[in-house]
Amino acid sequence: MKEKLPDDIVREEIVQAAAQVFENYGYIKSSMQDISDACGKSRSSLYYYFKNIDDVFDAFADKRLNEIFDGCRTQVHPEASLQENLVNFQLYKLNHIKTLIRRYHLAFKDLRQDLNRLFIKIRLLLNEEIAFLAQVIRWAIQKKEIKALSDEDTIFLAETIVTGLRGFEQEIFLFNRFPDFEDKLSWMVSIFYKGLK
Repeated sequence: MKEKLPDDIVREEIVQAAAQVFENYGYIKSSMQDISDACGKSRSSLYYYFKNIDDVFDAFADKRLNEIFDGCRTQVHPEASLQENLVNFQLYKLNHIKTLIRRYHLAFKDLRQDLNRLFIKIRLLLNEEIAFLAQVIRWAIQKKEIKALSDEDTIFLAETIVTGLRGFEQEIFLFNRFPDFEDKLSWMVSIFYKGLK
């Protein structure tokens, strides 16, 4: 594991303090002074690492979303079926995003008023997710679980699955639809899966 530099440690301390501030006040009502007070560092120190509150919030959101995505990866295994991998990956993601939204409900409420910023955050890990799911699809092809696809079609399929599931996520989290999303998710994935056999 790579050793963290002192600047990285300070950045992490600031982001950790900011997480508590965003949990308590939301995004719009939080200030650099609030974060300075929470982490015990001067405002000038904060501005050395971050341009403004938006920059801090982006670092906070990136950290939380990367943690969720890292957890999603642990739910996927080369020996599992494509259907199992897709369901496990997405269930982990949905449940952890749901927990994140509950914890930071004030910040999420603020983001709903700024849909452009919210959609930028939603798209944050899109390319990484597509690349990862393309690998999961390749495992299924290697096991002859699904028919062979060209690399271009594999990427297209991964993009289609991610895009479809992102739309499903947005309906759940933005519009509070599909309270029984686990059953709906399994059904959606089985439709994808049957079409590939």
